[in-house]
Amino acid sequence: MNVRDVLKQHERAVAIVRYRPAETVDHSVYAGCPPPQNPAVYLQIALIAAKVSPSGKLIRLGETRADEIMGWTNLDAIEVIEIIGELSLDEKTVTPVKSAEIVNFEVG
Repeated sequence: MNVRDVLKQHERAVAIVRYRPAETVDHSVYAGCPPPQNPAVYLQIALIAAKVSPSGKLIRLGETRADEIMGWTNLDAIEVIEIIGELSLDEKTVTPVKSAEIVNFEVG
């Protein structure tokens, strides 16, 4: 799932994500380098619509307790695997969301 699509449905989503492989994104996303984390590793972050940069290209991560990515991150670098829930304004409570979409991964 695309981060932008998730933010249209959830203003404060807690999600399981991974970095997209470098060969699947525009060269500018990682500035010609590999992703900062192996795409085989899944991470938890809070995707908060208010934390998107004015350009709409970046999102600020790492400002909630359970975030496993910190700093400004290109929205195109992140693939949302599953939405866990909606983060409350107190930034402590997550209301579970049941995902109707099943993500299938092809090997090879």
